[in-house]
Amino acid sequence: MNATVTSPQLWQRWRQSERMGLLAAFEDSTSGTRVKEFCKALSRGLGSHCRIVEHVWLFSTFRLRELQEIAAEEASASDLVIISAQQQSELPAEVKSWIDLWLRQEIRRPATLLALLDPDYEGAPTPVLNYLQQVARQGNMEFLVVAEDLPEFY
Repeated sequence: MNATVTSPQLWQRWRQSERMGLLAAFEDSTSGTRVKEFCKALSRGLGSHCRIVEHVWLFSTFRLRELQEIAAEEASASDLVIISAQQQSELPAEVKSWIDLWLRQEIRRPATLLALLDPDYEGAPTPVLNYLQQVARQGNMEFLVVAEDLPEFY
């Protein structure tokens, strides 16, 4: 089963862009692979006229405050921020600390927060999902969830 980005306004905005800033933070090699596949599908959907500028961070790198600050700055300049995680009890403290720094930055673009969850996610609220929904509300961002193998874009 594939996910489809169905928000017409969002998809139209992305399709009209010549450049898209994207920051992805992921938990492990499995969630990193999901990010890579998602970005490939997004690139195919947007076509060659849109250049995607990617910043990719492993959760464990956020243990260093200096790297949190760099990633927070990059996220504030991104059109799309992806958090790719397993279904666990909650996000690690260092990831939440990075998100707090990011939300304190001046947001320079209308951003979308995407929760890229493992395929076992079945729509039931989890601490990770609830937290990311709250982050999106606090940051006045559109919030999307993709929990299937590979999204389709139109």
